[in-house]
Amino acid sequence: MLAAALTAAPGTGTAVGEVRLAIGTIDGGTWSARDVVVILRVDGRSGEDNTSATAEVTASRMTLPGGLGSLERVSISCPDPIVREPQFRCRRARVTGSFAQLGRQSFTVEAGYDKSTRNLDFALEGIRMGEGTLRASGNWKSSGWSTNVESTAVPLATLKELAAPWATLPEGFQADGRAAVHVEARGARELASLDLRVAFQELTANNTAGTLATDKLALELDARLRPEGDDWSLETSVRSAGGQAYFEPIFLDLGEHPLAATVRARWSGKARALQVEDAQFALRDVARGKARGTLDFASASALQSLHAQLDELTFPGAYTSLFQPFLLATELKDLVTSGKLSGTVEIDGGAPAALALTLADVSAEDKNGKLGMQGLSGKLAWSSKARRDAHAATGANVGGATAAAAKDAESNLSWRRAHLYGLAGGEAALRFAASGADFRLLAPTVLPIFDGGLAINELSVRDLGAQNMSLRFDADIRPISMRQLSAAFGWPTFGGTIEGRIPDVTLAERVLSFGGDLEASMFGGRVVISGMQMRDPLGTYPRLSADITMRNLDLEAVTGTFSFGTITGLLDADVRDLELFRWRPIRFDARLYTPLGDKTRHEISQRAVSNLSNIGGGGGVAAALQGGVLRFFENFGYSRLGLSCRLDNDVCYMDGVEPVGNGGYYLVKGSGIPRIDIIGNAHRVSWNRLVGQLQAIQKSGGPVVN
Repeated sequence: MLAAALTAAPGTGTAVGEVRLAIGTIDGGTWSARDVVVILRVDGRSGEDNTSATAEVTASRMTLPGGLGSLERVSISCPDPIVREPQFRCRRARVTGSFAQLGRQSFTVEAGYDKSTRNLDFALEGIRMGEGTLRASGNWKSSGWSTNVESTAVPLATLKELAAPWATLPEGFQADGRAAVHVEARGARELASLDLRVAFQELTANNTAGTLATDKLALELDARLRPEGDDWSLETSVRSAGGQAYFEPIFLDLGEHPLAATVRARWSGKARALQVEDAQFALRDVARGKARGTLDFASASALQSLHAQLDELTFPGAYTSLFQPFLLATELKDLVTSGKLSGTVEIDGGAPAALALTLADVSAEDKNGKLGMQGLSGKLAWSSKARRDAHAATGANVGGATAAAAKDAESNLSWRRAHLYGLAGGEAALRFAASGADFRLLAPTVLPIFDGGLAINELSVRDLGAQNMSLRFDADIRPISMRQLSAAFGWPTFGGTIEGRIPDVTLAERVLSFGGDLEASMFGGRVVISGMQMRDPLGTYPRLSADITMRNLDLEAVTGTFSFGTITGLLDADVRDLELFRWRPIRFDARLYTPLGDKTRHEISQRAVSNLSNIGGGGGVAAALQGGVLRFFENFGYSRLGLSCRLDNDVCYMDGVEPVGNGGYYLVKGSGIPRIDIIGNAHRVSWNRLVGQLQAIQKSGGPVVN
């Protein structure tokens, strides 16, 4: 048949022939070609057994299946084609043409076509893609198609154009770098399966919102997509080999902490939801575990459910990589950490549902020395109110379940040492239960503070942080050195110890009340605060009211502490109807005086005389101390002293021990020789002025250490 179609040139010993066939348009269902011309050339030499042939196919346009795009001005040159009706095959063809996304190309291909079955298969290589190359193979027939594409490191900009028929980057997202890609796809008229492997090199990506960015990221991604009805199943794995990544507010150095993760999930396009059936992850020296859950992109809260099993959370990596970004506005922003943590985290209905953690020798120390804890160990459990109520309902129907749930919710924590803003203590332990915004101490405990401590008998909180928050608290203060407390708070150095009781404190309807008196021992005497009540203690406008009674305070310790000068003897004080608004006094009726029957030594120093006379408006005493015989005496005797101030409308109405005939009052009534009386004349003093005088007295000399 072929010979009959050829022309011969006699006398030359050769036979040269050409067949040109203009086919027009070929429609293969999933692919097509337009303006197709087939040229077959045969060159045979007389007396020789071999004959060479060349087939050429040209087309003005070829449309490829599976969304692969189209080729323009295509020329295919195939030496020694195999033609056996109805089959055609070419093993070493050269193809030239313009690929829409890749520009002008020239590459080799092996291809075959069976006219009877309309089956086309091909294998090509040598396509240039920027600095990389691509090779591909495939098979198309009426029942479906398959293709395999593999590239070396190709610029992402080129890959983005090539992948446009199937996938595009999110709006506002940019990426640069290179990627080696291996794709295997199958389908009919639509994609039925996709296996993808991508090795990213120097991936630099970001979005316009600034919430996501990478820098020189080296990442390997494997993914397998399969249709299941209206849904798609997804299996993927990710491995990092270097670079950095930022997902607001978390920053990961994936060179120092390489990531390895696998995910098995199902995507529902109709529901716009991703059901993660199993995810396993490992971030070296940071975290390792597994999780399952649901991402609902049609919901306001995308993360609808989560059950995460933390096999290991390792510090300091976990702190610097995962926690520190969320703590930058807090006092926990700069910690040195160590230890490990494990447990489970659950989210249900888009809200936290449960937490169960085991802590193993966790330590955290603020670099500025403000706070720290060493050797924190034990179990921490928390559940939402909805989870707690569900357990309670289950317990009502199934005997014993409630007790088991309550036991599971218990937390037990202990630590070797802790300090907070100068307060330091040793070993301690807590046993408590927490659910929702509620907290309850399950057993009395002692929190060590220096050489004493706070013995908490009862502590429970309901609706923490809410407007209707309520609280119950009862504790004893075990003797604590005032010297150490003073140093911790930056106060003048107090002598002695503080101890006492904090009885039955309750918070209800934004009112903090005390079921009894607060009692403390200090300055060698006793201080009792009674009727104390605080309204809106955590709000913008807190208001406190109380009565304070002080008995038998050592005046020498008090005046020495505040650098007032030295006064010996005992002091009683009564502060009635005290009211503070935003922690500033606005009303009280206070009286300080020598107790009746005080038999201790009564002396007052020149400095104390001068300061008291300035407060009471008796400046003449200070002048008298500067001249005459009085200047030779350091101390003076007195029989009684006293001062009262009734604060009302920013005015202090002052009085003393007893009146003096000229309208004044005794602040100090002297005794002995030489005798000195301190008489006040000011009955109405601006509160702000009086406070300023006291502050000036305090700053005028350093505290006396007893």
